[in-house]
Amino acid sequence: MEKITTCFKDHPVHGKCLYADNGKIEIGIPLSFGIRIAHLSFVGEKNVFFEQPLDAKVFTTEDGWRLRGGHRLWLAPESEKDYHPDNDAIEYGIEGEKIILTQKPDPRLKVKKSIEISFEGDAIRIVHRILNVSDEPIGCSLWALSVMAPGGVETIPLPQREGSFSPLWHLTSWDYTNLGDDRLKFEKEKITITHKVRDTNLKLGISHPAGEVTYVNGGVVFTDSFEIDPSKPYTDTGASFETFFSAQMAEIESLSPFSTVPPSGTKEHTEVLRLKRQ
Repeated sequence: MEKITTCFKDHPVHGKCLYADNGKIEIGIPLSFGIRIAHLSFVGEKNVFFEQPLDAKVFTTEDGWRLRGGHRLWLAPESEKDYHPDNDAIEYGIEGEKIILTQKPDPRLKVKKSIEISFEGDAIRIVHRILNVSDEPIGCSLWALSVMAPGGVETIPLPQREGSFSPLWHLTSWDYTNLGDDRLKFEKEKITITHKVRDTNLKLGISHPAGEVTYVNGGVVFTDSFEIDPSKPYTDTGASFETFFSAQMAEIESLSPFSTVPPSGTKEHTEVLRLKRQ
């Protein structure tokens, strides 16, 4: 872990934020809602994440939920419970060179979410955790979503193998997705999705890609790395990775294996988010 510098700044969309950097990359964390990492960039440069405008009508609900953008933690399989507004202030702490963010218990999901962030050169390591605060076991996957700024190209590498009779991986598609969409390109070793402004959304799930997905935008390569265990069950017909594209943004989404969390039990999922120049 590396030494970090922290400060507080007011953001025009996200309000008061805790900013932290290691001299190479910086993050911005809203304190009045969340938990989120709303900003990720090289120090002093443009945010790689999408920032939802305050007057946006899409990706909002009548009871106050907003997409907002950035990096967040949800539970899968997806349900209306995920859309409970996360508009309460979060708690934060700095323990050595780690930043710990904690959200109040979610009244619908019956879990308490937290994330632990540490810097590693040109990357941040994020450990996502939930605590079951209910009296019943909860079956779920941890679902880590990075909402990316528009205009980039996502590459999903696919594992390769020779000489087997069993299938290697499978694709999950949602009902609004057109596999002939001009944003999509399927090749033997990878799937490429180019962000374009279109009237229709698309979403795909992959059973087990190579555990590393990139999104290139404006000369910056964003890489999301995560572990996959093909021997364990995953939600959404076995998807360990999912991606969603709309006119406004792109989402890169990794998932932990599905398991049952007992009352007072915990579950965690780790990602490494890295930036480099193209």
